Amino acid sequence: KMVGSRLPSRGSGRAKSEATNSTRSERGTANSQSRGVTGFEEEWYEEDGEERPEQLWKTWDRRAQKAGEHATVYHANGDRYRGQYLSNMRHGQGTLTYKNGSKYEGEFINDKQHGHGTHWANDNGKLRLQYRGGFGNGKRSGQGTFAYSDGGRYDGEWYDGKRHGQGRMTYVDGTVYEGAWQNGMRHGPGTLFMVNGDTFQGEYALDMKEGPGTFYYVSANKRYDGVWSKDIAKCGLYGEMTEGVESTLPQLKLQQPIEVLETRAYELEEERGDVSGHIPMGEIDDTQGGMSMGQMHGNQADGSYVGGDYGGE
Repeated sequence: KMVGSRLPSRGSGRAKSEATNSTRSERGTANSQSRGVTGFEEEWYEEDGEERPEQLWKTWDRRAQKAGEHATVYHANGDRYRGQYLSNMRHGQGTLTYKNGSKYEGEFINDKQHGHGTHWANDNGKLRLQYRGGFGNGKRSGQGTFAYSDGGRYDGEWYDGKRHGQGRMTYVDGTVYEGAWQNGMRHGPGTLFMVNGDTFQGEYALDMKEGPGTFYYVSANKRYDGVWSKDIAKCGLYGEMTEGVESTLPQLKLQQPIEVLETRAYELEEERGDVSGHIPMGEIDDTQGGMSMGQMHGNQADGSYVGGDYGGE
């Protein structure tokens, strides 16, 4: 005889499925009815054909895992997202609205902006199209177009959120630079088209003219072929752009001018050192406010221009 045991009364048996559902319901709700739901009570769930107990907080967490299309989710930091999920992360197409009112629409992978997308900036309560193009790991990457708040525009390649590769920058005053970029700065071969028609074609380093280049003074029909260092012309030849046109320049009387220029050019190359080399990524912030070409250029004694920084938004 078993003390305290109670045998089931005859005729009280129920179908297995009915008994199972009743038992699971009783087990899952008994504690919540007596003490209130705290998240530590048990609930039964089915896995691999077997029913297993599980604490309620684990049940709620499991059911909260988002996958597929989902309604708007409000985040604790004030952002909100509506779109596709995978393994509880933003994944696929979606719209992310930031706390400050800016918005991103496009592709996500593993909770980050990745793929093609469009970003709008909130300007005093109005959305302004800021960037459209590629993203990688949450930053501008690949081919894309960025519209600056001062009216400037960049069309070209991006890497790690900065202008990097080949691109065309149109400044607010109409001046255009087309060529190589590195870490947000003009770096490598490029061409600068001035509003008055003058043009510089040559090498850039750290956003300045550096190395051999040619400056064309179109209105004066003159050209200057020389070597630049830190945006300043150091030595070169100044002559007519069009052959056969009588020159108005004084006659050059320097003996062996070519040898003199070559010697000076080699000296400048040694002085420049590694200035034309690689720019370490991350040292330049390409998201700061820009400036007009009038602010960034000044007339030089030879009539050329000195370029300066032109940053982001």
